[in-house]
Amino acid sequence: MTELEQCIDLLRQMVAIPSESGNEAAFASFLERFLREELKLNTHLQHVDGNSCNVIGQWNDRKPRSRKLILGGHIDTVPPTPRWRSDPYQLLERDGTLCGLGAADMKGGLAAQLMVLKRLKDEAVQLDADIEFVGLADEERYSIGAHAYVDWAKVHHVPGQKTFFIMGEPHYDDIVIGASGKALLSLQIRGEEGHAATPEKGTNAIDCMAAFLEAIQETYMPKYMSGTCASYCCLSIDSGRAGYSLTIPATCQCLLNKQLLPTERIDSFIAELETLYAKKVGRGTLTIQKEIPSYPAYQIDPEQEDLNRLTSFLQTRFSHTPLLRINQSVSDGNILYNNLGIPTALFGPKGVAFHTEHEHVAIGSIQTYMDALYGYICEEYGRCIWTH
Repeated sequence: MTELEQCIDLLRQMVAIPSESGNEAAFASFLERFLREELKLNTHLQHVDGNSCNVIGQWNDRKPRSRKLILGGHIDTVPPTPRWRSDPYQLLERDGTLCGLGAADMKGGLAAQLMVLKRLKDEAVQLDADIEFVGLADEERYSIGAHAYVDWAKVHHVPGQKTFFIMGEPHYDDIVIGASGKALLSLQIRGEEGHAATPEKGTNAIDCMAAFLEAIQETYMPKYMSGTCASYCCLSIDSGRAGYSLTIPATCQCLLNKQLLPTERIDSFIAELETLYAKKVGRGTLTIQKEIPSYPAYQIDPEQEDLNRLTSFLQTRFSHTPLLRINQSVSDGNILYNNLGIPTALFGPKGVAFHTEHEHVAIGSIQTYMDALYGYICEEYGRCIWTH
């Protein structure tokens, strides 16, 4: 089989293994066997929680080098929705694409990166850097896998080693060099009970919450539309009431998701909300709590040397100039950058419609991506000059 055919076959096996968030152990074991048996890497299967595991494969079996390149990304998928008309765990080829749950986000990128490592092994490329492959659990939910890897890496880190992480996320025409942060907030309002026939004698917490959410909309939607703040979204509202009652509801809770630009801080946003409530509502008592998950924003300097070498290589060798951009959605890169200081770029085969029943990866981008990544590693981390 050609390298592309091998990659597609590997992706087919990957998609066939369910790995929704919280259920990644079987897929992690599959990857660990591939890393150990096919690539001869030193491997570690890191139990995270319940049925969630990370997998780590390390190329170097000698003394550490001064530089490290990490490949990989998250190994979980979202659950399939009832809208799937085909078997989500069966990879299907359609009009130059490969369709299946996780094919784009992000098993296609993992398969392509593994085939690059296989080519490097098969051709006995000598490396002047440590290479590590990391598969992280639970990115689509709470990123407990990334936090567990942070703890592991702090114990096993090499002091002074310069590290760069290329996550094989489905970004081919652009390279993500940062992302907005994300915070989940619980807004709790305490009013005063009373008879619903005379609502003016009590403080209806639902009315207070409605007025508060309207004030948030009026204040922050124009800022979001003008690009001066990241988005927000009310996810749920609950008064804790079940059934019929003529008692004024004295409590109301709302879950609010707030994305964060690199310039935004969640504590400052909370303070702004408290001031806004006092000014626009002024009744009842507001309490705001930070919930899980929470991700700080991050952004790599566009002139960061590893990133610069990658983009220069792509432009010079492949006439490919992907746009550098900040992602509106979070990834494990937020955690690794902020907790370990690892510059993390998202770059993989072209994926489309992920998190939907139309999810697919473009076949035409897979081989080009593998060639580009292989060449980049050869030139920047190997003792060879790549020719194509």
